[in-house]
Formats: sequence, C-alpha cells, structure tokens
Amino acid sequence: MDTKQVVLITGGAKRLGFAMAQHLLGEGYRVVIHCNTSCNAVENLGSDCRTVQADLTNREELQTLFGRAVQCFGQVDHLVNNASVFPSALIEQTTLELWDEVMTLHNTAPFFLSKALYQHILERGTTGSIVNMVDTKTDAPTASRPAYYISKGALLAQTKTLAVSLAPILRVNAISPGAVLSNGDESYFTKMAERLPLKHTGTAFDIVQAVAYLLRASFVTGVNLAVDGGQRLL
Repeated sequence: MDTKQVVLITGGAKRLGFAMAQHLLGEGYRVVIHCNTSCNAVENLGSDCRTVQADLTNREELQTLFGRAVQCFGQVDHLVNNASVFPSALIEQTTLELWDEVMTLHNTAPFFLSKALYQHILERGTTGSIVNMVDTKTDAPTASRPAYYISKGALLAQTKTLAVSLAPILRVNAISPGAVLSNGDESYFTKMAERLPLKHTGTAFDIVQAVAYLLRASFVTGVNLAVDGGQRLL
C-alpha cells in the first residue's frame, strides 16, 4: 500500500502550478494536476503524477472535479488553490462576465473544492491542509484590476474563515506572492528589483518552498505568508 500523501493543485499545468508539482513530486508526494486548456503542456512527470481536466467556472465540471481527482490515487490529502486569471480591466471596463469569471475562479471553486476535501478527509478519519494563492498587492491594490484584487481579497477572507470552520480536520493557509514570475512587463520587474527591500525579485522556487512548508506545518493555520521580498512594506 502506497503511503505517500496526495496533493491536488488547480491550474497546475504551467507557471507556478507546474513548478509546485515538480517540487512536491521530488519531496515524495503524489500529485494530481488540474488543468483546463493547457493539459497538453504537462510533461510526463512519472507514475506519481496524474492530470484531471475541468473548467472551474463551469458548475457541472467543478462538482465532479474532486471526485475524479480522488480516483487517480484513491485519496487526496492536500489542496492548493492555485488556478487564476489576471485580467487588466479598469472599473469602466469591468463587465458582469469578467466579474463572474474572476469571482468564480478565485472564490467559488476554492470554497467548494475545500468543502469536498473536508468531507473526504472526515470520511477517512485523517487530517490534511489547504493552501490558497493570493497576491501581496491585495494590501495595496492599483486601479488597473479592481475585479482581480477584490476577488483575491475575498480569497484571503475565505482562508481565515475556513481555518476556523474546518479545524481541526484541515489547516487552511494562504501565500501572497510578490514579483516572482514575469507577465511580460520586464520594466516592472526591473523597477521592483530596485525598490524592494531585498533588492531583487523572486523565483518560482521561492513560492514552492513556501507551499511545501505549509503542507507540513502542523501547528500553522489561518496564516497569510507573504513571499514578496518585502513589497508589502513599501
């Protein structure tokens, strides 16, 4: 019987999610990568990795996702709510459709996947954890992405609420990355490297180390771990 714990990572087929999957596999976890449109980008990561496809903004697909993830290895022990979109839209450009997309992806999907994990862990009589990916700029948002920052702020509130509601069965924590992976605006990263107290931007490895820590930190819950080089202090 395989005793390795299983981590479900949403949005795990690229960028930070894929880096998490690779790192956690190396640490001895089994990993279920959720993907939507980028499933073909997932390389063969070995027998301890599986993929499940679902559109998290589709209610029917969301409702079946966790059960399909469990079928991969017979269990899920941890959930990383990483799937995200980062639309640049001023308040004047924010439509109901965009609002619904970011709120569903950043709040509805994490909530109901967390609920499913809680029920699953209860049935198994064990414990587990959830890590929500937030954003360090929720403390100092800009006008360029109001729907995005509001939805990430709500995910942070969800983290604290579920840390109470799901204890002691599940620990629930958040990570708030700063300037880690470029979105193509290299001038922004150059500027941040000069402004940050640590005088350099981060890497994907900085985030995956934080994820790995929170998965095993048995006395930590309700925490928002800023991995931002001190950006929140500016």
